[in-house]
Amino acid sequence: MPKRYHQFWNSRRGAGRPACAPLSTRNPAMPASLCHPNPPSRRQFLAGAAAFGLSACGGGGGEAPAAPPGIHSFVAEPVAVGEPARLTATFTGGTGRIEPDIGPVQSGVPVSTPPLAAARQYTLVFEAAGQPAARRTLELVPQYRNRYVALATPLPLQYHAAVNALDGSVIVIGGSRGMSTTSEAVDRFDPATRQFTRIASMATGRTGHTAHRLPDGRILVLGGQVSLATAVQAELIDPVRGTVTLAGRLAQTRNRHAGVTLDDGRVLVVGGFWRDSVELWDPASLSFRLVPARMRHSREFPSATLLADGRVLIVGGDHVDDVDVPAEVFDPRTERFEPVAAPVDAPLRYFHKAIRLADGQVLILGGERRDGLAPPAPLASVLRFDPATQTLTSAGALERPRSLVRGVPRPDGSVLMFGGDGPGDAATASAGRYREGSGQALGPMPAGRAWHTVNALPDGRVLILGGDAPDGSPSGGGLIYE
Repeated sequence: MPKRYHQFWNSRRGAGRPACAPLSTRNPAMPASLCHPNPPSRRQFLAGAAAFGLSACGGGGGEAPAAPPGIHSFVAEPVAVGEPARLTATFTGGTGRIEPDIGPVQSGVPVSTPPLAAARQYTLVFEAAGQPAARRTLELVPQYRNRYVALATPLPLQYHAAVNALDGSVIVIGGSRGMSTTSEAVDRFDPATRQFTRIASMATGRTGHTAHRLPDGRILVLGGQVSLATAVQAELIDPVRGTVTLAGRLAQTRNRHAGVTLDDGRVLVVGGFWRDSVELWDPASLSFRLVPARMRHSREFPSATLLADGRVLIVGGDHVDDVDVPAEVFDPRTERFEPVAAPVDAPLRYFHKAIRLADGQVLILGGERRDGLAPPAPLASVLRFDPATQTLTSAGALERPRSLVRGVPRPDGSVLMFGGDGPGDAATASAGRYREGSGQALGPMPAGRAWHTVNALPDGRVLILGGDAPDGSPSGGGLIYE
């Protein structure tokens, strides 16, 4: 018998005392004080021994005390841009719900969020009787997988336009679609199915045009080339009804121009080949009107960016004049141009990208240097425009020189860029991210392309369509960056 059970037996038997026999049979020589009057039965002994053993091992004593009501954990698995996140909450003694989007949840049961395009906060709210609600918050920051998914497009695309529609689809307009043909096609790309569908046709095919979404969702298409001539007639696309109507004639022919939709629904058309003028399109009268004031010089391939106060920042553009004015601001209310202060060494640029940030400032990214008779060269430099001081200042550099810049802004203030021309005037497959003064290389596309279009999709992924291959031929198909 183990020692501890022997000790227990002795304690129950009276320190080893034998059981007391009846007086008639008891040994008279044994004092009554040395015998145990009530010895335990075998069942009592085994039960007591078990209890003694559990006590010696630290067990027994009933169930462990219950955890107090409250939140124990709220966690998420890593999530990629455009995909749902999985959240798991554990809690006891009450009920839980996750805000926003999800609602009531069970402890320990994973739930999924909608697809995440950008950083988003979710809060677990725990409620129990007799105590205030408790909260725990997670910030989910989805990351790109840094890969490309190939799309099957109906035909190769060059010199087309692509506009984000109000419903999240992308409207692809005109361009050259193989065999040097100028297309009048209007197609819709559906991000959910990743399919292209023909929805309408313009009156004539065109290339090198611009397309501008109006507040009501219609799209104004203007300028560019029609066969060997410059297009004068504008057209208005209704992507909901699938119709195209004529929308007036430009006051001057425009090619290699820029345009922007104003807050009141009018469209400002800026510059173009040998043009120092701007004109305004009125949606009420479907007509264009030439503005009397002129820019400081002609601007070919400039950028035009709507500012938060309703004015328009016009930057760069190639020209043949003797004076270089890097930028100016047009005020639609006064129809006058205002000067912009710029660094003395800031080169005049074109083929750049201008993007307005959430704080109202504007980034001018890359482009091509115009420097007299010197060969054109792509730029890596970045400028920042501050509307409050109306100045351009240096803002660091891209990860590499890049012209024909195509990119999209991200909610975190960064800009993603894909392709364009690099050194040697060759279409590049490179991609990069610019943020807070510096550039970072992303995974390259499968092949180089320039003159393509880049559109942000509602789920945060990026649509890349068409363009020129490095040998100048049409770049086949499209890509989704995710």
